[in-house]
Amino acid sequence: MKPTTRVSRLYEVMDLMLDSVGDPLALKSLAASASYSSFHFDRIFRALTGFSAVEYQRKRRLRRAAHLLRHEPDVPVGRIAQDCGFPSNAAFAKAFKQQFAMSAKAWREGGWRAYMILAPYCPPSPGTVAARIAVRSLPAVTLRYQRFFGQSGAALSSACNDFIREREQLEDTLPALSWYGVFDEDPGFTGEREYCYDFGFGGFGGANADDPCLGLRVLPAGSYACLDFHNEWPRFRSMYEDWLDRQALWRLDATRPHIQKVERDAEGRWRGWLALPVKKR
Repeated sequence: MKPTTRVSRLYEVMDLMLDSVGDPLALKSLAASASYSSFHFDRIFRALTGFSAVEYQRKRRLRRAAHLLRHEPDVPVGRIAQDCGFPSNAAFAKAFKQQFAMSAKAWREGGWRAYMILAPYCPPSPGTVAARIAVRSLPAVTLRYQRFFGQSGAALSSACNDFIREREQLEDTLPALSWYGVFDEDPGFTGEREYCYDFGFGGFGGANADDPCLGLRVLPAGSYACLDFHNEWPRFRSMYEDWLDRQALWRLDATRPHIQKVERDAEGRWRGWLALPVKKR
């Protein structure tokens, strides 16, 4: 589904929902911010994402909670439930078990490993990925993007390649730009139907910059654990398992997105980096 101007407005509403994941969901206010009635907003939202706005936000709250349970072991479960917008511990416990088929306590104690739903995975030799990771302070990046729902693996790669070709046809200079892919949540905790992936280019200029069909967001500055690559396609999972889980200085910052940057070298091969948002323990 190609985005339209009204769809790009929905992108902004979705970002607002993510930023205010702990706040009550006021469907009427969200609809008004996108210039729709509540009925039409929910209908269009469901057509775009496959979920109602209420269900979409509930799932995002639960995935945020799953992040925090794994990466913030000192924060009580009840506090996480509250911060993720659940009215009571009982409501959170019921919703979490429905989503992840285990209790929040079991998840925190390592049950998340059993839930990982990524494609078959061959772990790297111990230490090989960790040796390549450097924590850097990255600047903010303004991104023009298209949002992809319910696609992963080869289907998502194909969709992103199509996006690049379409954009490059609009302007000859675009091949020199950097392209960014953005997961706002750990893809390992996200069911395929729930995948939400932003892909686009950084900066402004040229015919693409004013395209009303594209969303606009700012990737936040901060500390990121970066894994450089060239003519290969490493995965965030290897960064988690070979580095993040094996060191004591840094932990994931669940309030910022996972970022992938790619660009072509002189021979037309892809190079770039993966960036995990981190903060000191």
